[in-house]
Amino acid sequence: MTDQETVETVDRTHPPAAAPPTVGRAEFDTALAAQVALEKEVTRHDDRVSAARRRLPMVQVEDYVFAGRCGPVRLVELFGDRLLLLVQHVMFDPEWEQGCPSCTWAVDNLPSNMGRLTDEGISFAMVSQAPIEKLQGWAKERGWDHRWVSSYKTTYHYDWGWTQTDDTGTEGQLPGYSYYLLRDGIPYLTYMTTARGTEAILPVAHIMDRTCYGRRQDWEDSPVGWPQEPTYG
Repeated sequence: MTDQETVETVDRTHPPAAAPPTVGRAEFDTALAAQVALEKEVTRHDDRVSAARRRLPMVQVEDYVFAGRCGPVRLVELFGDRLLLLVQHVMFDPEWEQGCPSCTWAVDNLPSNMGRLTDEGISFAMVSQAPIEKLQGWAKERGWDHRWVSSYKTTYHYDWGWTQTDDTGTEGQLPGYSYYLLRDGIPYLTYMTTARGTEAILPVAHIMDRTCYGRRQDWEDSPVGWPQEPTYG
């Protein structure tokens, strides 16, 4: 999502006309076993991908000075007293008055108890390109208390490709996550992901995937007659 499209509220209380075929218990168990076998393959492949991720090199990152709720905040300060840092890139163009709807949905997907990340030695922060005043206003409206800093007066978004310019000169932002490691007081980027790579930590999306109707979005490969709507309303 590259602009402030409005996500429509879809009525999901009325049952769709289409539904899975009804079968006996034995036939259901056989079909489910075949599905589980497919998912085991995905799990094992994901383990191999994770193993490769742990073997990625890292790159040193400038100790940017962001704008925070109480004043300037250096990148290294976002680590707190921990060595690992997860940064969520929330799309919020400086000209917008509200955050990106899909990024807002992603923030709402975060664990209700962020202390679970802290227990694992991982700090968390959000960064956006809009001025800090706009971020604070949107956080208040959404009821968020996550640490959220602004890169408005830095080159951070441009340096790392979170804001890009197309062939027409139009700027667009990307959603995603950056993972950092702090060593000897120096921040290093160890991994970053955008687009559908962000889905790995969106529990609601995975819950929807396992219902019979999936996410009900028009890009999904679903049976004929399955309810589907445009992805962004």
